[in-house]
Amino acid sequence: MALSRRGLLGGVLWGGAAWCQEPRKGAPGAKPPAVLSDSTFLPEVPVLRPLGQDQISGKFATKRWTIQKLVDADETEFQLQDVTFASAQRGIVVGVETKRERREQQAWITRDAGANWSTVKLKDFPLSLYMLDESRGYMVGEDALWYTSEGGLQWEKRKLPRDKKSRPMFRVYFTDEKHGWAMGGGKVFHETEDGGQTWRKVRESEELAIKDENTVWSWMSGMGPGVLAIVGQSASPPRDVSRFPDWMMPERALRRNLTPSTSLLGQSRDGGKTWKMSTVSLFGRVARLRTLGVQALVIYHYGDGIEFPSEVYRVNLTTGKSEPFFRRKDAWVHDAVQLRDGGTILAAVEPPGMLRNSPIPGRLRIFYTPGSQNWFEMKVPYRAAGRKAWLSRADDDNIWAATDEGTILKLT
Repeated sequence: MALSRRGLLGGVLWGGAAWCQEPRKGAPGAKPPAVLSDSTFLPEVPVLRPLGQDQISGKFATKRWTIQKLVDADETEFQLQDVTFASAQRGIVVGVETKRERREQQAWITRDAGANWSTVKLKDFPLSLYMLDESRGYMVGEDALWYTSEGGLQWEKRKLPRDKKSRPMFRVYFTDEKHGWAMGGGKVFHETEDGGQTWRKVRESEELAIKDENTVWSWMSGMGPGVLAIVGQSASPPRDVSRFPDWMMPERALRRNLTPSTSLLGQSRDGGKTWKMSTVSLFGRVARLRTLGVQALVIYHYGDGIEFPSEVYRVNLTTGKSEPFFRRKDAWVHDAVQLRDGGTILAAVEPPGMLRNSPIPGRLRIFYTPGSQNWFEMKVPYRAAGRKAWLSRADDDNIWAATDEGTILKLT
């Protein structure tokens, strides 16, 4: 199946254009459709391998990633779930520590830019964080929503949306302390105007003609005054279900036929009062949406049947122009931050083998470009590894990276 992601992304937030439309013939940005399974149609981006750290010029030439926290005690593991720095001094990490088979849900709190960390026990299994500022924020747990006004030192229990189907919620997005949305399993996402005390279903999501049990909303982002976007996916489960995971039978996973899924976009231009829903069929899923000013980065993840584990597209929200930004066979990109000076930093994991869902961690790799013309791979301590990576930016001079194994690094 041939698909044009330029047609998809070019209309994401451009004057309300339908997300699923292909560009008109002769329209700016039109190009032949790409075939994901054929590398002759999709070269690596950048085509040349990124340059080394020693060839970076400007203020990033002297910066290095240094480890601030590393879990390396005997018989101790840490499953990091999310990390955010709301200011240059204050940050929160949430996850689960396993020590000699004893599990404890924890938040790590720093008030001195990561130089020192304190541990706070949590009453719920943490899934994600959303901070409004360095003091106020929300944590999504398996059982409830939790609010803090003390930078994570104390948490107050709130409610998550519940219905008869008991679809789990994974993430929230708030525009202020009271007004926010919850998203996760199921085609319906929910809105609150009292800080999570009560929730109501977003009507436009209820009306989507997709199967509820196959749908997940993964990310929401603000894109300017009153402009919001939420992305998700609806996909049928694989037919060749086995009691053995893919990493135990890699040949089966690589042999599996590529099946398009339905990518979802909800867009609001009035602060969430009304939503316009769009769908498109394509391979892969939108894993993350990062915005800064008029620029957006969309990170796609692909299955094991495609040789590229991920792909990053850059979208100009004013003109609607989109372009492939980063696509490498040996880099599974998980997160991105955009810089005020026009630069971008990407955090990726090198796939440890043929399969991306292998339990074996891969080394952390971080890439930097001052403006997309030249790419560089920054030096990262060899002990930083994992299966997933995060970035958190307080400002251009205070940026952190983390892996799901509990390693925290700062660009210093």
